[in-house]
Amino acid sequence: MKHLIICREYPPAPSGGIGTYAFHIARLLAEAGETVHVIGQMWERADARVEEECHGRLIIHRVPYEDWASLLPHQPHPRLGSEEEKGLFKSSFPPQCFSWQASLIAEKLVEQEGIDIIEAQDFEAPLYYFQLRRALGKGPKRRPPCFVHLHSPTEFIARHNDWDLSLPAVLTAKRLEDYSIAAADALLCPSRYLARQAEAHYGLASGSIAVVPLPIGSNDTLERSEDTWKEGTICYAGRLERRKGVIEWIEAAVEVAAAYPAARFEFVGKNVLGTNRMSAEDVVEHLVPRDLRSRFLFRGEQPRSSLSKYLSHARMAVVPSRWENFPNTCVEAMCSGLPVLATRQGGMAEMIEDGRTGWLVDEANSDALRQALTRALDTPPARVAEMGRHASVDIRRMCDNSRIVESHLDFRNGFVKQGVGRSLQLPPNLLRFAGGAPERRRAQKGHYSGLGLVIVCRDRGRFADECLSSIERQTRKPAAVAIVHDELAEGHVIISQARRLGWLTVRQGNLQAATAKNAGIEAIASVASPLGYVFLDESDRLRPGFISECESTLEHCEEVGIVSCWTGDDKAAGDDRFRAVPCPAFPYQWVINEAAELSAVRAEALKEAGNFRPFMEDGFENWDLFNAVMAAGWIAVTIPARLAAQGHSESGATRSVHNHSVGWMRKSMLDRFPDLIALDARLLVLLVESRAAENLRNESHTLRKQIALARTAVKELNKAIMHVFDRIKKKAYRASARMLGIFKI
Repeated sequence: MKHLIICREYPPAPSGGIGTYAFHIARLLAEAGETVHVIGQMWERADARVEEECHGRLIIHRVPYEDWASLLPHQPHPRLGSEEEKGLFKSSFPPQCFSWQASLIAEKLVEQEGIDIIEAQDFEAPLYYFQLRRALGKGPKRRPPCFVHLHSPTEFIARHNDWDLSLPAVLTAKRLEDYSIAAADALLCPSRYLARQAEAHYGLASGSIAVVPLPIGSNDTLERSEDTWKEGTICYAGRLERRKGVIEWIEAAVEVAAAYPAARFEFVGKNVLGTNRMSAEDVVEHLVPRDLRSRFLFRGEQPRSSLSKYLSHARMAVVPSRWENFPNTCVEAMCSGLPVLATRQGGMAEMIEDGRTGWLVDEANSDALRQALTRALDTPPARVAEMGRHASVDIRRMCDNSRIVESHLDFRNGFVKQGVGRSLQLPPNLLRFAGGAPERRRAQKGHYSGLGLVIVCRDRGRFADECLSSIERQTRKPAAVAIVHDELAEGHVIISQARRLGWLTVRQGNLQAATAKNAGIEAIASVASPLGYVFLDESDRLRPGFISECESTLEHCEEVGIVSCWTGDDKAAGDDRFRAVPCPAFPYQWVINEAAELSAVRAEALKEAGNFRPFMEDGFENWDLFNAVMAAGWIAVTIPARLAAQGHSESGATRSVHNHSVGWMRKSMLDRFPDLIALDARLLVLLVESRAAENLRNESHTLRKQIALARTAVKELNKAIMHVFDRIKKKAYRASARMLGIFKI
């Protein structure tokens, strides 16, 4: 069988438990005779596009993502080539850049290598674009099943890390992960703990998530001396983050330290406890009294290969997490022969037997951890060593490599025989509301074909040339085109061009966007029965495949009422060139229009929505219409491809309305669907905060660009001044030379 695993954190890229699991399972499957392809990110000493291991049975494909050589953090890799790749990296959720590249490579591997099954984790949704393209009818005809391995959904991480859930990056991650999980043909999880949580959280049937523990990989049992069992460290390994209970653990350790002067507490991992007001180091310093700091050893981030050195000097390990799945750190510590003090808030309770292989507490609070630590430190050294031996035996039995590979192959073979399912369709959570969902719509069979294009043409068509030319260059011609204008003369070049091409022209005295677009709909409906309509401002420009992609999506997906796409402006600079958002969905759509202004709207959905409401002011009419279509139960999708450039003509329908109208327009849109708004009331508060954060981010970015431009201007001015001084110096030198010549004569 041919497997494909998609994991950005595949080593040697910086990784936690997800990358470690992917590394282990890929090698174990390859060593068992399977062919395994992995898609990961390029990193130092691993920057080849393709490399082979395990006698050619493990093939690793790497894509550029982050520049590890940059002095600044989180900089794009210089080999990111396309505007799409750069734009996704610079978005509020950069991992989309990896997901997009991985989807294109995955499609090639499915076609060229005959992949039988595809695996990706939930975190960061690396399978999202592959799944979305498949559901929209894009990509290869061969369709192997996809499963998502549940490790740590961002929403769960954020909640237990005390992150602001309104952060744009957190919301985007949640949306993409929700889609990926809902669209997976199957779900796998290493712990029963998270499997039960996920089934409840995502509304899945009980027992629908398969459970297979993580493999132990190549972790050895470590020898320890009697002195180590008496006075060795108490080792915490992993990132120092709130979710992992580090704050509570340090508080508990500080309380106990005075009564046990030989106890030393070691922390191996990157410290990410910092806040906006306090650095990570200051947080730790604040928690540990000065007289105890020599016994609290913070080692910082270390190479994974050095972990055994720290474990060998420890007498016990600790996993005090507020929330976990099936932590590799616990597996590694037990494999090495250490008993583990842990909470029951994760798969640790499935690995550890209280009093025999470790010490368990119900909650991650300092009191409970203090009591457990006291219990552990009161345990005789010989008994601690015995508990460590039992821990190693138990975890090796549970996570035995051969047993785990056998379980994986059973799961994967059965899954392949079952065939593809959910990933062929758009998931129901695109219609999900906080308290329910409307009935999903399906297009009625009829004689509909092609797209009707309505172009609102103002300012005597001075911006229209590129728009009209882009329509002529379409690979699939429109069913009809209507140009709605207010003052084009009979002999105007646009009128002549329209007649030559058989397009309609509509003279409209009132060129308010909503009224003009309704007039265009009426004109097209009198001569054609298009499958959908697209509404353009005269300065918009379509890429050649726009009509073909939108029309084929409406044909393939009968439940889709709105087809949006990525947009960009080739004439803009920097980040303004590219805009990519997830598939529009409530409740997010209440706060901001996520569908591109030039989205295609299914004719049937348009009619049901009642066309454009005439009183909606320019800039709000599309948003209002899209809301009505989605509220009726039609799905909105965003094709992951840059198919158009939205224009910015000063008088176009996309221009901003006057400030005094904004509040009234928003109220009009929300008042239209009071029942649906009521369902999402609590979430809307969060989303408004998120929008404010995004605006602040954009303003900050604009300010940085202005500062950069100012610096450039100063540099250029300095260059000009130096150039002038240089010319003066040269003239002075030549004048001096002439004077010297005269004196010599």
